[in-house]
Order: sequence, then structure tokens, then C-alpha cells
Amino acid sequence: MSTNKDNNLLDEIKNQFASIGKDLSSSFGELLLSLIETLQISRDKKFVFLLVGRTGVGKSSTVNTLMGKEVARVNPFEPSTMMVESYDSEINGIHFTVIDTPGLCDDLEEAGNDQQYLELMRSKATQLDVMWFVSPLNDTRVRVDEKRGIKLISEAFSSEVWERAVIVFTFADKIDASDYPVALQKRTELIRKEIAKYTGDEVANNIPSVAVANKSETTPDGNKWLGELYTKVFVRMSEKGTIPFLLATAGRINKIEKKPKDKSNTDGQSSEDRGEPNWRFYGQQNPQQVDAAVGVGFEFNDEQKEEVKKKLFDVIPVLEAIGEAIGSTIGAVGGKIPAEICGAVGKKIGGAVGHAVEFIGSLFGWF
Repeated sequence: MSTNKDNNLLDEIKNQFASIGKDLSSSFGELLLSLIETLQISRDKKFVFLLVGRTGVGKSSTVNTLMGKEVARVNPFEPSTMMVESYDSEINGIHFTVIDTPGLCDDLEEAGNDQQYLELMRSKATQLDVMWFVSPLNDTRVRVDEKRGIKLISEAFSSEVWERAVIVFTFADKIDASDYPVALQKRTELIRKEIAKYTGDEVANNIPSVAVANKSETTPDGNKWLGELYTKVFVRMSEKGTIPFLLATAGRINKIEKKPKDKSNTDGQSSEDRGEPNWRFYGQQNPQQVDAAVGVGFEFNDEQKEEVKKKLFDVIPVLEAIGEAIGSTIGAVGGKIPAEICGAVGKKIGGAVGHAVEFIGSLFGWF
């Protein structure tokens, strides 16, 4: 940030602390500015998703739900050729790319052109921050075409790509609640076993899995899956892509928003009027509804919060020092900044960075 902006922001923070009878220490102010600068630098960086899985298994629908907007085209029809599709998008000023690989895990006649396809994947995915291997939870085995896809991905990007991978099981709502825990465990074991042929057991067994249901807010065990998906993706994201991903999504974290009523439906009713929750939006086909959607927020449980915090400590080391400085500034161990101060600071910063500061402050219990 420029010196003038630094001074203006510090003055605002000092004024906020003065309103509660506290003086802002110079060390705390410098640490907070360091955090803000780290976040602002990352505004000019991007992150890249690589989606791997058969056509029609819900890759695009799931990434659209996670990001809160249509960023990848949903295509229910099997491709006639192996291709690599790239979708560039932007949220809150943060640019990112979703790379899909239709045909990679589909049984196509041109399956002999593997080397050509490998080169195409490498040319498209010059940056790769997180990879999803997507497969239906209600399948009972690893299909031959999926095995081939795992082999090709491993050859294209080496076994290291699996260190940034998440196994995403779709159609969780197709499984009975009584069978769900075993199905998730067994399907995870089967996929990991196949991946281990190219990575070894240590890497494969550390790949997290998450089950999703794009037509339901919860999985059969009654748990909301969106926060779990976000957490696993966040934790497996490359260090370079972590902060841009946070900046793009922080405005939706713990902020459940309602979709604006859409007057364009043929029946004269909005989706909201019909009682359809936002998470079912991506099953709709009306492009005007796509434009109108604002998505839903993420609600984290305590375990998910700890996972996100650990990742943030890894990529933003100054956070630990800020936590210590807050206790000193407020005057007590475990002291907290009043929520209205953090909110005012976030608004002063503005945009994606302001949302991220508010979220980080809330996550670490600064207020």
C-alpha cells in the first residue's frame, strides 16, 4: 500500500480503538498493515481448478455451487472427442480458471491418442492449484475409464499433482442414510488404492474425500456438505492459490444470502416463491436465473475452522504475531477486539480484502 493509504488506515484503526479507551500499539498496527498488504498483493494473483471425472458426474455443477456462480458450463452429454476446456472467471476482482477434461475418464474410440492429450493438458494447465477427482458415490467400483484417467493425470503432471487433490463424490443423495458411512469409506479406499499405483500409499492415503449432493443441502447423515467441501479444497490448495481463493470467497463465508426474486419464470413465480432453496439453483436451466443467483454462504463446524486456521497459519505467518499482539493491546490474555471495530476496519479497507480481514478476525476470535 502507499504511505498515504497506510497512514489513513492506521488513523482509522487508532480512532476505533480510542472509542473504547484503548491505545493502538505501533507493533500491532504494523502487524495488521502487514496482513492487509499480504492480502492486497494477492489480489493480482489467480488460482486454477483442474476437474477430472466422467461426463455427467456433476463436476461443473459442484464447482459452480462452491463458487456461488456459474463458472463452468454444465453439459450432460458425453463428448465425442477428448478435449480440455478452460473457463476464465472473476469474483470480487479475483481472477481464476476452471479447467475441465471432458473425455479423459470417458470410454472414447480415440483413446489411443493418449500422448497428444497429455500434451494438450500440460499446455492448458500451466498453473494448477487444486485438482478434483470427481466420481459418483453410488458407483460400486472404479471404472476402467476412471483408472485410465488416473494413469493419464499421473503421467501428465507427475505424482505430485495428487498432493493437491481432493476426491469429490457426487450424488450422495442416491445413497440410503444407513449405507452412507460405509459407502463413503469403501469408495474412498477404492479410489485411493488406484491412485497409490502411481504415488505410493503415503500420498494416496492422505488425499481427503468429501461427498456432495447438488440437489440437497445435506448428505444422508444430515450434515451440510458445502462447508466441508470448501474446507477440503482450501486445505489442499497450493500456497500460491490459497489467499486468492480466500479473497474470492470471503464475502460469502458465514453470510447466508437470499437469491433475488426472479420474475422471468414462465409460471410467474420466482424460485424463492416456489420454496426452492438457493443450493438447488444450479439444477435450473434458465440463463437469467444464473445471472440472478448470489449463492449461499458457508457454515463451518469447529473441526473445519481448525483446519482452515492451520492452513492460514502456514500461508500467512504474521497471523500468530497478530494474535499475541491483540492480547497486549486489549490488555488481557484472550482479549478481543469489539466486533464493531473489526467491521469498521473491514469496511474502511473495502472489497475482497476487507471481507477477508473480517473473516480472519472472526475465525481467530479477535473479536
